[in-house]
Amino acid sequence: MLLEDPSRTHIAAVSSVIDLFESTNQPLVQPTGRAAQAAQAAVVAVDESGGHRVLVVLTLIEAQENVIYASESVAKGALAAAIDEAMHFAESMGFILDGTGWPQMDNKARGQLAARLSAFRAPSAKEKLKAVDRKLATDPLTQVARLFAAFAVFACVLLAGCSGPTAEQREKAAEIHYDLGTNQMNQGDAQGALAEYLQAAKENPEMPQIHNALGLVYGFSLGRFPEAEAEFKQALELKDDFSEAETNYGAFLLSRGRFTDAIPHFQKAINNPLYGQRTSAECNLAWALYKTGATDRAIAQLRAALLVAPKYCKGWRQLGAIFAEKGALDDAIDSYSRYADACPEAADAQLQQASIFARRGQAAEARTALNRCVELGKEKDLNTAGECKKLLRGMGSP
Repeated sequence: MLLEDPSRTHIAAVSSVIDLFESTNQPLVQPTGRAAQAAQAAVVAVDESGGHRVLVVLTLIEAQENVIYASESVAKGALAAAIDEAMHFAESMGFILDGTGWPQMDNKARGQLAARLSAFRAPSAKEKLKAVDRKLATDPLTQVARLFAAFAVFACVLLAGCSGPTAEQREKAAEIHYDLGTNQMNQGDAQGALAEYLQAAKENPEMPQIHNALGLVYGFSLGRFPEAEAEFKQALELKDDFSEAETNYGAFLLSRGRFTDAIPHFQKAINNPLYGQRTSAECNLAWALYKTGATDRAIAQLRAALLVAPKYCKGWRQLGAIFAEKGALDDAIDSYSRYADACPEAADAQLQQASIFARRGQAAEARTALNRCVELGKEKDLNTAGECKKLLRGMGSP
């Protein structure tokens, strides 16, 4: 199990690192108590006294701080499984991870990589102060909603002969607390959101959206996995055709490495013709199929999803990764080219194309893609741009 470790701010000892995986993208994430923002991730296996440990380091781009989740100490024989769990954990948040080849690097190359990655960088005093003093934004609508919530719950006690709020008032109060919880999550306050959602559930325990929201908070912000699963199940018991909860529960199961269990939830979600997020569910289903060994089905599922939503970048990226692993390089380069077309500002798309060009011996094409990667990433994706620069240096002069 991976839990946030507030005592860790960075990886201080490069010599303790056993293996290292780096994300090639910067999705939007929202760790507990922090505002939603783009982040870079690294999965790092380290050697500590008494055993090994795996860390997931999220570097928040705007805040310039590391949020570190740590596994329990494991024996050497259990390290591979711990790394897999950490990879699933990071992938569930939208990160796409690649190996850095750390075990094969010499000490000089390891030092250069560590110098580039923020996971190895201690926060400055200014950054620490900012993290402590950061205050949540005050939303005027939230203030109005709070007043209305208080009025809805307590107004009738001011009326003569009224013993308490009516069922209709309690339902309305639940809706308001649910909206307040969502506002809190949008402001990065998972604990505040949890309090509002729990109050909403107290007012109206039959509202399935509340239990879906609690599942998300417990599962993806607070790391309370048994409670998350119970809430997702409750949401689905209350509403049989709740496709959003099916998808969220499936994503939660993916994050726990339970790929087989996730499949039927994604399947049920995409069987709903009115579900607005079908593409996401279809690509998640494809990834679960791929992880269970059903590669051909996964490819067919991704192709079907991308036929309907050709601008869905993550799908093209996943398809390219599957083909690359199969050694189908022509299909891989086609998929990564579609990824670049769909997301022309994504430096990662150029990096992935370059990796396939290099495997095909097309040095000139690889160099062009890497230069494009550096240009695209120099402002918004410095880590990917840095990786492309490193690869360019490794290629030497043209």
